[in-house]
Amino acid sequence: MKHLLLLIALSGFLPLTGKAIPNLNTTETDRKKTYEALLQDAEYLSALSTADRLLAAWITGESEIAEPALSATYGAESDDVETFFASPSPRAFEIKHGKRVRPGRYEFPVVLLGPPAGNSRISVRSSTIVVSRAGGDLWVVEKLP
Repeated sequence: MKHLLLLIALSGFLPLTGKAIPNLNTTETDRKKTYEALLQDAEYLSALSTADRLLAAWITGESEIAEPALSATYGAESDDVETFFASPSPRAFEIKHGKRVRPGRYEFPVVLLGPPAGNSRISVRSSTIVVSRAGGDLWVVEKLP
């Protein structure tokens, strides 16, 4: 399905610019720009999905679900991973619009919310999560929030 949409977009029949009428006179340069835009959008979605999966596993406290999404810098016995998943429940997160740091690497601002820390206020911590391409369609978390 992804390749079909790409083919349609490159042929000029997918109105990515908001135009209702397809442009039948697309140039090779226009096709390359469309391809690059679609590729970057697909990369962004893959990176965001990886960040979201890791944070969803954090909410439920299931570190074993998150392990495949972690880069090799986080070993199975990493203290950073254990500390990250050891925070008390209930937990929640807000993930904001990320940015492309360089090709194949994205950074997403996140807000981690936790139970009150004694003074009846919700614990709020702002941070970032960095996701990068590990090869092919595999994306991994390079930096935990």
